[in-house]
Amino acid sequence: MKKNILFTFLILMALQTFCFAQNSFEKPRIFTEKNLLDGALIDEDSKFIAGDNPAFALRNYNDSAWKYGDFSSKETYNKNQVYWIRYYFKIDSASVNQSLCFDVKQIGASEIYINGKKIETIGRIGKTGSREFRIKNDTPELFSLDNTEVNVLAIRFLPMVGGKKMAINYSPVALDVELVSANVFFEDNIKMMQRFNFLSMLICGVFSALGFIHLLLFLFYRKAVYNLYFSIYNLSIGLMSYMVLLFYEMKDPESIDSYGFFAFLSMLAFGASLTGFVNTLFGKSKIRLKISLIFAALLLMIYYFSAKLAIGLVTSYLFFVWFESLYLIIRAMIRREKSAFIVGGGIITFFAIIILAIIFNILDSLNIVIPKMLSGDTFGIVVLIIIFVSFPISISAYLGWQFASTNLSLVKQLDEVNRLSDVNLKQEQEKQQILQDQNDLLEKQVDERTFELQKEKQKTENLLLNILPHEVAEELKENGSSEAKYYDEVSVLFTDFVNFTQSSEKMGAEKMLVELNECFTAFDLIMEKHGLEKIKTIGDAYLAVCGLPIKNENHAYQTVLVALDIINFIEERKKTNPDVLDIRIGINSGSLIAGIVGVKKFAYDIWGDTVNTAARMEQNSEKGKINISESTYQLIKDRIVCEYRGKIHTKGKGEMDMYFALETKKDL
Repeated sequence: MKKNILFTFLILMALQTFCFAQNSFEKPRIFTEKNLLDGALIDEDSKFIAGDNPAFALRNYNDSAWKYGDFSSKETYNKNQVYWIRYYFKIDSASVNQSLCFDVKQIGASEIYINGKKIETIGRIGKTGSREFRIKNDTPELFSLDNTEVNVLAIRFLPMVGGKKMAINYSPVALDVELVSANVFFEDNIKMMQRFNFLSMLICGVFSALGFIHLLLFLFYRKAVYNLYFSIYNLSIGLMSYMVLLFYEMKDPESIDSYGFFAFLSMLAFGASLTGFVNTLFGKSKIRLKISLIFAALLLMIYYFSAKLAIGLVTSYLFFVWFESLYLIIRAMIRREKSAFIVGGGIITFFAIIILAIIFNILDSLNIVIPKMLSGDTFGIVVLIIIFVSFPISISAYLGWQFASTNLSLVKQLDEVNRLSDVNLKQEQEKQQILQDQNDLLEKQVDERTFELQKEKQKTENLLLNILPHEVAEELKENGSSEAKYYDEVSVLFTDFVNFTQSSEKMGAEKMLVELNECFTAFDLIMEKHGLEKIKTIGDAYLAVCGLPIKNENHAYQTVLVALDIINFIEERKKTNPDVLDIRIGINSGSLIAGIVGVKKFAYDIWGDTVNTAARMEQNSEKGKINISESTYQLIKDRIVCEYRGKIHTKGKGEMDMYFALETKKDL
């Protein structure tokens, strides 16, 4: 929960990387008391759907048909579309009846439900004219859980997509949710807010006052133009610190552009005043200063036409100004100009602290241990203060030296100290640069190798999932083997093309193979639509089953729906393709055994009398018909229109009652 103040200041330069794992009712995430105290970020791929239905919030709602999605990514969402996310979790016994809350960061509007009960609304989801988007929930609603069972977090979310193009990409994610202990959250946020407000207002007040003082000095003595530049420099820092505070407290995303303009203005004034001050003291060419100031004015005009372009250019402008100032001051130091050593010390310190801060953040991201003193909030505050005050202090020292030039001995000693400090700082910079380059090279090599390994692993997993059901594949990966299992309520579907052999001789093997591939591909999509598990194809026969490995109470009905879709597909295909084969289908319901056969080139298969009976149903069917057994009929007779065929003699089974499944009943 604790956030480093320095890292907050540099947050626009940071990149966030997230790793996701799928979440489900069977595999909920378990939050311990320590997780909740530290703040548990909800970052797994969760059940996700585009649509709006109040039933989606209910605890027992069946979301098995929902897809998994990365709900934090802005690329996931479409404009003006409401989405629902369902996430499953448990808490340990130590967290039962403890006050909890959700820390939410978002670009949009959301409603949060726990087990079907709405606990919080952030913004407003409604029609276009009544919508209200918010960035965060500053004061989260409290709640508690009284059990350790699986809980359902449901989020109704309307993202802010499209519309007005913002100049600043304020948030890298669309929705960021963190479950945290309420006591810790409010305690840490109060402390954080107090420190941040104090630091921001302190910097704003001090530098604004310093800016007005030097503005008055310039008005009293117009020849000292450096006082004007230094005044603008301090006022820009004061404005910049105030804008950082506004960004931190911002709730309405519509405020981003107005805040962004003033932040842009403060950075532009910062760069223009810095180059003006340094060129006035140490630059011999006035043309370079004029060009730099004209470019700053052009950036202000560019902002009117393209804010994003102007913000990108002002960053380059600041880098140019910083390096130009460093060059002019170092050159003045080489020439042993006394004033250069005073002003240069502040700028070099400014550069050194920023570089060290970046290095510390890189080391922290690489999980390299950093002394606690160098990674705490106090150290961050101290470093941030040094960054802001280093250059103004050096300039103030220069002005003091100018007005007190009679003390020559003190000035010489100060120059020598600054010169030695400059040499040491440059050496340290070179060492740190070498270390940083080596770390970057090593990190790049590790990332490339990791990406290759992940790519190969994904190929293997995709192949395994294409061969086996998901649950069986997971069991095989975890245990190295999969045991055959008994399923007492399933429905088996057999299809077979009529007169396949004669048609193959007539059409030719190559053309028949193309026809089979197109038909079986369509069958695969139909199976996926209704939740059936394809087992295998045997020549022109197609075998599938419903009710395994995940139990399905409507297995018979779902299987008949698949058969009806297949019949419809064949009939529609006949309208455009005269060579389409007629098909017959058989369905039987009952129990069977399913599992993996063999240890090499293994395949998932099913066995039992139910399978044999389904095959007999197919053999005794007619073209374009769905022949079902008595057991299947009893399960679907209330929902499907059926035609009784009477008792039909079946090989190895004797007389069996059979029915044709015709269509779904219209009144359902």
